[in-house]
Amino acid sequence: MGLFEFHSRKSEIEERKRRVRIELVISSRGKGRGGVFVARHTSLDKKGIEAGTSEYSFLMENSRQRRLSNHNGKMQKGAFYLPPEILCEILSRLPVKYILRCRSVCKEWCRLTLGPQFINLQLSRVNHQLPQLILKSDNKVDGQSLLLLDTEGCNINKIPFKKRPSTSKRLNCLRLMCSCDGLLCIAADYLIQPVIILNPITRESFPLPSPKRRAYVVSHQIGFHLDPSSGKYKVVREYRNMNSLNHDEGSSFEIITLGDKSWRKLSAPPVPIEYSLDAAVYWNGAFHWKIQERNDKSGDNCILGFNISDEKFYTISSHVRFGSSEYDLLVLGGCLSLVEHDVHLMRIWKVTGTKEEGFSLSFNCTYDTCVRWNKYLHYSVICQTSVDSFLLKVSREDGENGANHWFVQFFPGKSLYSYLDIPGLPSRFRGVYFKPSFVSPKPA
Repeated sequence: MGLFEFHSRKSEIEERKRRVRIELVISSRGKGRGGVFVARHTSLDKKGIEAGTSEYSFLMENSRQRRLSNHNGKMQKGAFYLPPEILCEILSRLPVKYILRCRSVCKEWCRLTLGPQFINLQLSRVNHQLPQLILKSDNKVDGQSLLLLDTEGCNINKIPFKKRPSTSKRLNCLRLMCSCDGLLCIAADYLIQPVIILNPITRESFPLPSPKRRAYVVSHQIGFHLDPSSGKYKVVREYRNMNSLNHDEGSSFEIITLGDKSWRKLSAPPVPIEYSLDAAVYWNGAFHWKIQERNDKSGDNCILGFNISDEKFYTISSHVRFGSSEYDLLVLGGCLSLVEHDVHLMRIWKVTGTKEEGFSLSFNCTYDTCVRWNKYLHYSVICQTSVDSFLLKVSREDGENGANHWFVQFFPGKSLYSYLDIPGLPSRFRGVYFKPSFVSPKPA
């Protein structure tokens, strides 16, 4: 081998090591026996083409070797042993459906993946990945299942609840409100109860305490997130009541920490709220809602914030006249943003500043969508998938049949749309961001 070939081969090996991808394939060796654990290292070149594969097969202990294991779980002579820390590192990199399969390999793996060390490690890895979407069909026939959507791979995994009739029945009449750390908060639009925290991967659920008041409300919105100061999950909700004279009593806010026995009423926000609020958006330790101030003739809007640590309201003034345009409040590129839909234009404002110095809303950019959107054909921004692309949910009103929904990728720099062909996507659905995990909804 010449010197040039040697350095070329060495560079190729280094490149493969740098771009290694670990895949695990678990195959059964028969009922009552151990399994073969195959760690496949697949290196990819820059074009994503498989450049080489090397396999290392580790024979798990069979039934006879398992009987020879000592009390610490380590195998005696003749058996292969991997420390739990190494197994956690490997298994936590798998998609959740493969982790669930791993639990059936042996009792050791099942116990390991149920432990808090593994659950926290897997959650930390998921938090650094692109979030997926979890959907619920508006069709009552399909409303007893959830759909986990991978927008990158354009595939859907169905999450049924047939083996849990109580959850399945409740799920059919409840709405996905929000999610955090792989936990969903589901509740009804016009009922104050029930409110349920659910992990759709493990099927665990935890109902929140029911208040002793009238169940029916005009509107109902919920925010759910981990309080970074206490390490506990908190749920904040806004609802509107009608009095006996059929007059709107305005918005009320309540909060509860998971594990508490009752909801606590919050003081009124610093601005009156005339209209029902949309879904809460979590950013920078606080929930945010877009609102329009009462008797505001100029048409200016502001953003209402609620810090979940000190449990205090604040406002972010926009000083922008939106007129009759519709707009979304969401997080884009790590910043709280307002996205305006003005016929064929998409305008984006971003919130800057700090809580101590104050927040402000500044204009960011304008895109021409090249489509004249209207009340029959409209869209909402789901997320920014890259620097130059957005994921949009498009809705088309279809008369008595309601609206039809689908996803498209929008590339504003190229004035290009890419339709996402997703098999199994329902015609009408609601969805929220979701990062699958094994966190328990039940308070510790």
